[in-house]
Amino acid sequence: MTPVRLWEHNLAKDEVRDLPYPFESVWDSALMILQQPGWNVVSADKGTGGLEAKIVMDLLTWTETFYVNIVRIDENATRVHMGRIGVSQPLDWGLAGQYIDSFLNKLESALKGAS
Repeated sequence: MTPVRLWEHNLAKDEVRDLPYPFESVWDSALMILQQPGWNVVSADKGTGGLEAKIVMDLLTWTETFYVNIVRIDENATRVHMGRIGVSQPLDWGLAGQYIDSFLNKLESALKGAS
């Protein structure tokens, strides 16, 4: 009997970006982006650098929960790790990955604009 294959190639992959900005700036910008319409921040812990947000992927189908971990590398560099929690919808047509990329691109733009 052949084992059931997961649709691994359709799952959003976690993304990590190292940014040349201090933790405070990255945290504030990330929180600002996640407070935009469409995102629903369900937890934020600045002490651990952890954020959790829900987003409705499609009005008729499902909601995904994403996490953002923000880690201080040094005084002027911060690592941002983003992905989704669990797998609400195994076949998401790449939507989760698009939201992750969009968030990280907006974060980098916001930081560049603020410096």
